[in-house]
Amino acid sequence: MKEQDISILGICRFSMLGRGDWKAYRNKSEDQLEAIYEEKAAELFAPDRMESRLATFEHLTLASMRAQSDPNFRFLVISSDRMPEEYRRRLEAICQPVDQVVLRFLPPLHVSGAVTGIAAELEIDLPNTVQFRLDDDDCVAKDFIRRLRRHAAGMWRNAHFAVSFSSLYYCVTDGPTEGIYNWYSPFFSAGAAVRHSSRTVFDYGHFKIPQHLVAVTDPHFPSIVTHRGDNDTPRHEAQILRKRGMVRASEQDVRRAWERHFDYLGPEGLALSTFGKVVGKKPAAEFVGLEDEKAEGVA
Repeated sequence: MKEQDISILGICRFSMLGRGDWKAYRNKSEDQLEAIYEEKAAELFAPDRMESRLATFEHLTLASMRAQSDPNFRFLVISSDRMPEEYRRRLEAICQPVDQVVLRFLPPLHVSGAVTGIAAELEIDLPNTVQFRLDDDDCVAKDFIRRLRRHAAGMWRNAHFAVSFSSLYYCVTDGPTEGIYNWYSPFFSAGAAVRHSSRTVFDYGHFKIPQHLVAVTDPHFPSIVTHRGDNDTPRHEAQILRKRGMVRASEQDVRRAWERHFDYLGPEGLALSTFGKVVGKKPAAEFVGLEDEKAEGVA
């Protein structure tokens, strides 16, 4: 398979109601689901949360999709038909300028069923498509699609395979552990990708993907993952961050990552990711000296 002929489909759940890998729906019978949907809808559509997620989705997630050096892909955004009309209109307006986006508002159902149904509607040959997932408060490097396509071309003889971009900037945006952390985490959800003849990327717990599929891990194209107090994942204490191998990123490292991978971030995205606290500062003297050496061809 030639690189340029490979189909790539990204999938983002934006305040979607339905079964998936969320804890609230695990081991629940069908007759229990409606009460859970009502409870989750109250949480998902709370004004403070919606304002936060609309902002991160626009200025982080979609910003990274618009900035891709390889624009040949589609990005499916699945949301709930129970979303209040005000937020629905705003989400439509945010998505409209991005050519790759396909937005759908659906009744509660399993996310994999949603992906399969919409793919059929759009005449996407899912078994011959590389699927990746991305949450509405994360973003990927501007060369993510280009690099994913290259890995897929090299692995195409495998009917089933997976790709992970394992270097993360884990940005805790509030609370006592606020800061930007380097985190090596293979098959974290941000950008995790699969090709499969009958399953979607959401049919696996993302960390378990390499237990089931031939897999490649690429540490060279990082993603930004944001975490606030309203995330589904609980706020982590400092010892938990250390246990997971997270180390505070240096200002030099953050600045270089922004210049190489995330320079599409505008003022809002820089603020939401907290990268702005570093990028907006004058570089430290040792960093300036290093850059001067590079300019002169010394390093």
